[in-house]
Amino acid sequence: MKLKSISRRVYRAILSVSVVSMIVMVMTVLLVNEDLERTMLGTEFAQEREFILTNNVGDETLVWETPNLAVMFVPSGKPPPAAMPHVFRGLPDKFSAEIDIEGQTYLVSVDTVETGLLYVAKNITHFEDREALFDIALVIMTIVIIAFSLLLAALSSRRIVRPLKLLAERISRIPVGPNMPRMETDYADGELHSIAMTFNRFLDELESYVRREQSLLNLASHELRTPLAVMSGALDVLETRDQLHPNDRATLQRVRRACDEMRDNVNILLKLARRESGNPAQEALDLAPAIRRVINDLKASPHPVHRVILEEQAGLKVVADPAMAHMLLRNLIHNAVQHTQGDIWVRILDGAVEIEDRGPGLTADQQAILLGEKRVSSEGSPLSGLGLYIVTLMAERLGWGLDISRSDQNGTRIRLTPNSPGPATAGHP
Repeated sequence: MKLKSISRRVYRAILSVSVVSMIVMVMTVLLVNEDLERTMLGTEFAQEREFILTNNVGDETLVWETPNLAVMFVPSGKPPPAAMPHVFRGLPDKFSAEIDIEGQTYLVSVDTVETGLLYVAKNITHFEDREALFDIALVIMTIVIIAFSLLLAALSSRRIVRPLKLLAERISRIPVGPNMPRMETDYADGELHSIAMTFNRFLDELESYVRREQSLLNLASHELRTPLAVMSGALDVLETRDQLHPNDRATLQRVRRACDEMRDNVNILLKLARRESGNPAQEALDLAPAIRRVINDLKASPHPVHRVILEEQAGLKVVADPAMAHMLLRNLIHNAVQHTQGDIWVRILDGAVEIEDRGPGLTADQQAILLGEKRVSSEGSPLSGLGLYIVTLMAERLGWGLDISRSDQNGTRIRLTPNSPGPATAGHP
């Protein structure tokens, strides 16, 4: 999604208001000026026409021509004179308009009166010249107003957005941690002051929520580890008595491995939930035996694991937290076994591990969770996407690459890319 700048939006809004206001003003000035000129010329023209009709009209043809005014009267029944002014030639009996002749503009009126036909032409060239000068001045004024509007819009948008930028910078400088500093509330604008106060209340609620979560995790850590310690102690007592049948001893060892694995899983989940810093335990780990162990452990589950086919195409050794790596591999393989019916291929390649199934494929939300693009939603089932989310957290903690190379109706292929062994980089969170 392309982000929009508030400053640019304010700039455009101010500029649009200025331009629209200027256009309305220019149109109003032009209309008023045109109406004023028309009214003035019409009044003057009517007065001259009335004066001519009152004092100079008789039974004879009248022709009177000056540089600024031309008048001709033709009595009823008589033809127009041959030497009529040029401006009246070819005009009909009913005519009223402006005529341009040889660079001069005339306002001409031809009208029938009681005793004949009256022609009147008034030279309005000086009015037209003044109007042209007025239009030029109006264009210059429009350009000046546009330039001023651009400057005003730029300055106003910066001034309006500057407090918002300051607010955003202050929020971005707040470090994320258990005790986050509060924002300053020294804003003159009431809206920004309200935002700062609301954000501080949000930080108060957030810290309170985090403290409750930490208390719950501490309680869960105690409540989960205590029964595990009791079970481990009971297993030690059974082994110490040495009264078990060999078959029972084998079963007891499986229970011991499950108990140890549960303890490791609880520690890993608590560590992930607490977002503890620091490097996890680092050991050299051969992934082939680790994957075979995962497959053997899954044989005790109700899901058939004979469908899991291990293909060792290359050796792959890493330096990582063995418990976390084992839990990550078990989650991926167990998810494929649990949600598909066909064969599952686990391929150990040169520098990568691929887990491929023939299921219906992951949904768009599941892919987004697995790729770290979406967090677990609280909508629907409480555990919806939780296993995939834990997978992303463990892969991130181990520093392993996690990618979905294919997911469609023909199945899913997930590719794990562990770090190469080395003291400087392997296994860093």
